Amino acid sequence: MTSTPGEEYAEELREILELRDVPAEVVSQIVREVQSHVAESGEDPVSAFGTAGEYADNFAPRSRMTRFWLLTVSSVLLAFGGTYVLINGVFALLGAGHDLLALSPWISVALGAAGIASFIALILIASARSKRRSHTWRM
Repeated sequence: MTSTPGEEYAEELREILELRDVPAEVVSQIVREVQSHVAESGEDPVSAFGTAGEYADNFAPRSRMTRFWLLTVSSVLLAFGGTYVLINGVFALLGAGHDLLALSPWISVALGAAGIASFIALILIASARSKRRSHTWRM
């Protein structure tokens, strides 16, 4: 099945806007307007609006993408790092002889639990901010 450049552009624009936390109803409205303009004028969407990323910048700047990647990287580090330190501390408590950076096993368990708790708190805060932002979003 072949798709027209207008359909490909609309799908790419939809994906970019969704990744930038633009509410679904606003994304649909923006994409419909682009599709309507392309259908009426017959103009190439890239020449009319620029690339999908450039057009999306008008509605949701890339700074949100930076926050998204920062959240992703820090979440992965906290989750995996905390789990590793926690498991290492548990094995040290069991007497398996694993010492991480010569830390006391109880300190390793506490640091691991704190890392995992920080990961959970980070995800909950990001989720609450995203919901609050979507309620106040205007086009």
